[in-house]
Amino acid sequence: MTTLSKLVIIMSDILDEILSLLAQFLWPPEREKQRAKRLRVLTAATHHYLQYGYQKASMDDIAINAGVSKGALYLYFPSKLNLLCSALALEAEQYYQNHLIMSDTSWTPRERFSWTLAKIMGQYETSPLSTKLRFQTHDLHLVITDYSRESETLAAIRTAEMRLLESLVGDLLGSRFKNAEIKVISGIVYDVIAGLILLPESVRQTPLSGFMSVNEMIVNGLESIKPGEILAPGSGTVRDPRQRFGKKVHAL
Repeated sequence: MTTLSKLVIIMSDILDEILSLLAQFLWPPEREKQRAKRLRVLTAATHHYLQYGYQKASMDDIAINAGVSKGALYLYFPSKLNLLCSALALEAEQYYQNHLIMSDTSWTPRERFSWTLAKIMGQYETSPLSTKLRFQTHDLHLVITDYSRESETLAAIRTAEMRLLESLVGDLLGSRFKNAEIKVISGIVYDVIAGLILLPESVRQTPLSGFMSVNEMIVNGLESIKPGEILAPGSGTVRDPRQRFGKKVHAL
């Protein structure tokens, strides 16, 4: 089996893992009638959040729009935050299923990396609820503040996303880099992407529609790294940037 074939299998397995985690979060074991009611609530909640935002959303109104009692609504979703996270998870599930399947195995590592990053960022342009949340700065702050309530599932999804990114970074940089270096570099890239996604629209300098230029800079930056530049020798810690850039950093 070629290295490329192994990568495609790894990426496919990780994507399946992410979808499985989303499915576990969204769809507990229940009868078909209950599953249909859960989906109806999620659909009604998505429309309601899109119209009113997170802070102003009313669980009473969502129950009415979904045609369920308030008690039934809380039976399915114990909090407004859980319901929002579930609606966002449904968007992510649908997007990943339709857009994140790599079918062209003839691409170079650079093309595979850029394509995957573009698709991941594309979710936040084509998923209405995710986009709405970014525009509502105060709502986004409230959700981040309450994040701990849903942290276990979301942390598991983030871990799977990191493994996907590590596979892509390892493919791009090649076998000259140690696994520890790949993990650190991947973590930095993840934080850059997450920061771009979570940055409120009110202070954003680059719209997500212009992400391809950011994507290009990330790839160029990764390809400029040399083995041993990121981790201090023998310590496993990130090297002081002054050791890499020398006088340029001291001059800033």
